[in-house]
Amino acid sequence: MFLRTSLAAVAAALILVACGGGGDGPSTPPGPRTTAVKVVGDSLSDSGTFGIKFTVQGTTAPSLIWTDRVAAAVAAPALCPRYSAPGGIPALNPAATACTSYGVGSGRINPRGEPDTTRFSVVQQLKDVRAQSPYNPEELLLVDGGGNDIADLVGDYLAAPGDAGAAFLGLAGELLMPGEMAGLTLEQIGGVYMSKLADRLANALAAEALDRGAQRVVVITAPDVTRTPRFTAVLAGVEATVNAGGGNGAAAAAGIKALANQWTVAFNTQLKARFAGHSRVAVVDFYAELNKWLDTPATYGLTNTTTPACPVVGVDGQGLPAYNIATCTDTLLSATPPTGDWWKTYVFSDNFHGTPRTNELMGQLVVQALEAKGWK
Repeated sequence: MFLRTSLAAVAAALILVACGGGGDGPSTPPGPRTTAVKVVGDSLSDSGTFGIKFTVQGTTAPSLIWTDRVAAAVAAPALCPRYSAPGGIPALNPAATACTSYGVGSGRINPRGEPDTTRFSVVQQLKDVRAQSPYNPEELLLVDGGGNDIADLVGDYLAAPGDAGAAFLGLAGELLMPGEMAGLTLEQIGGVYMSKLADRLANALAAEALDRGAQRVVVITAPDVTRTPRFTAVLAGVEATVNAGGGNGAAAAAGIKALANQWTVAFNTQLKARFAGHSRVAVVDFYAELNKWLDTPATYGLTNTTTPACPVVGVDGQGLPAYNIATCTDTLLSATPPTGDWWKTYVFSDNFHGTPRTNELMGQLVVQALEAKGWK
């Protein structure tokens, strides 16, 4: 998700933060045809806007993320990025008009303080998809988002003791009216904001896709970002600093983790409610599935749920371990002790993004949803 979370001093705490038939007899009717897969979202679904994918980079074979695997499973054309970002700012690539993947690393449903016309906005991505060509009944739209928005909110909450909640209330005020926040604590406002964020995504999907003829839409829920290595490191820092100040660091860290999870659940619950029983929308519970992978890894062929496979390259501006996913290749990892395929059963590539195995599992999850809907 190309997470950008700030680490600031908060009181005495350190903070962020196919199908077919054959034979001589009667054959099974072919499944629904998929002519194209269209994608919007953040780094989890970025097909290469910045020249990389947010997983281990493939040198002997292209890196595959979950959207690639879904496209292959429905026999649709391979995905390629619709945007390019030579100057770091995503824009429509005139040489990629046939491409249908609009996901952008660092994408958000509500980019803080930015107009919705930026391609970091999932809402704008949906508008660009619609403007490119009309939807036809045989196209599939994949949607993800919300993880970076959650991280923004948590970061602002943790900074509240230092700025009297100005950043937090400023962000919340981009979606909420003053009356919606009156009399509420920051914790309560966060839950209302995340529900409103889900509404924002649902409304954009209705206006830009469903009302425009989209017949097959898959939306994935936001994951619990507190279970990523990055957030784990942040919480460890909070605990240590609070302890150093004579407080109960474990309780402080646990409270932050629980609150962030509560806000994530609020977002996902509202998203599910908005599309409950919708014949043209499948909501895939990535939140629940990721938790299964992390809680029972052996069931899914996973061996490491906490350590990034990519090497640490230094320390970032927040004092946390830094990783360079652009230089983290399959060849590099396979040559790193223990040599071989050890990294292929890790959950995380860097401290926030999944490995190819994680993307494979995610793709399988979505394909199961397509089959349940009769779309494959």
